[in-house]
Amino acid sequence: MTIKATELSAVNVILSNVGMAPVSNLTSNNPMVSLAKQMLDEVSLAVQSEGWVFNTEDEYPFKVSGGYITMPSNVLSFDVEQYDTREVILRGGKLYDKKEHDYISEDIDLNVIWLFDFLDLPETAKNYITIRAANLFAGRAVGSTESVKFSSREEGAARAALIEYETQQGDYSMLGNTLNEKNVAYTPYNALTR
Repeated sequence: MTIKATELSAVNVILSNVGMAPVSNLTSNNPMVSLAKQMLDEVSLAVQSEGWVFNTEDEYPFKVSGGYITMPSNVLSFDVEQYDTREVILRGGKLYDKKEHDYISEDIDLNVIWLFDFLDLPETAKNYITIRAANLFAGRAVGSTESVKFSSREEGAARAALIEYETQQGDYSMLGNTLNEKNVAYTPYNALTR
């Protein structure tokens, strides 16, 4: 039976990377546990902000409600479709068109990068985020360069596994493109070009 990673198991990996004992919950008054959890959240945000096949959607529909479109809090970034000439930004939590100098008042499709909870990520992403967070924790919180050097190989292998997942799930061509439903090549949010 495979056990999937949780935030608790990830925090325990981070703590064990610097020789600390595991904890049984994340509500501990131990400041190192809080710091490890904070590091996990920070790295998760950074990794997901890159845009991967598991957290990007093209042409996601946003609907007007109350005269404007309010952007959900778990949207990390967005862009209009390739041929849409609007310059859409976020202003006051609502979609705003810089060209028209007004809030968007009609439904719109956007290419979106979402922020998901740790438990909703693929295991390869959780593994990479955990190892990266463990290295940062060792370097920042404890100052243990030995732990960071020891785990840098593991971090590279975990990133490679995540990129492998990306290529398998993303249906990319040799040129780093994928084919959409109409068999027209376009460039996705592509982790391979990082």
